Amino acid sequence: MRGDTRHGYAQHTADPHTLPAALTIATTDSSGGAGIAADLKAMLANDVYGMCVVAGITAQNTTGVQLIAPVDPAVVREQIDSVFTDIRPAAVKIGVIVGDDQIETVAAALRDHHAENVVVDPVMVATSGSSLADSSAVRTMTRELFPLAALITPNIPEAQALTGAEISSAADMERAARALAERFGCAALVKGGHGTQDANDVLALPDGATQWFTGERIGNPNTHGTGCTLSSAIAAHLALGEPLGNAIAHAKAYVSGALRAMLDLGAGSGPMDHGWAQH
Repeated sequence: MRGDTRHGYAQHTADPHTLPAALTIATTDSSGGAGIAADLKAMLANDVYGMCVVAGITAQNTTGVQLIAPVDPAVVREQIDSVFTDIRPAAVKIGVIVGDDQIETVAAALRDHHAENVVVDPVMVATSGSSLADSSAVRTMTRELFPLAALITPNIPEAQALTGAEISSAADMERAARALAERFGCAALVKGGHGTQDANDVLALPDGATQWFTGERIGNPNTHGTGCTLSSAIAAHLALGEPLGNAIAHAKAYVSGALRAMLDLGAGSGPMDHGWAQH
């Protein structure tokens, strides 16, 4: 293998190799901190080949979401078919999909292609506080996408919306996770970053088993895209063949490192440093 640094980085010639592939089906984020941009950065940083299907377009930055626009369902379907018939993903992360018809289209395509290791991040409210899903979209998401999921990753406000129960303690979090896992027949990770004193998350499996994942509370106000990043990192580690518990633990460690790097961009809640480990 040879290398040179004429362009400031090593250039190598090596035998061909492959990487596990992961797919994100989500919206754009023009500021690069959340959505598809964050997903692809997280997948790259966690050693898989990231691919994307644009299922919505936003104009957003660190201060809020200014516009949300749908993508034609036929275009969404064509993107999914194009990916699965060539570079089949070993895991799929689903974020915001704009429109009920688009959600149904994604679900049908994933069923047709027998998608594996589907991680659904049920994004309802952006870090900035902007609403990203109306009640109709939430109902369609839970009906169409949750049954296909290996894991759903609601934060506390989202878990409250899905269960109709207030969450103010660790015991409440665990009850909510168990209720979601039983109701939808998939694993549920309720994330404790909102409204608690720590960053502990709880995983519930459909059989009722639970597992806690501890995390330190990092004093960084720039948390734009944390949910997108965590779910994409989990999908990446599932694509690498890791058991669900290991994938969650590794993804949490990655997000903690990205927060600890203390990147400071924008006037609002800024993005994390997705490439912190490469610096």
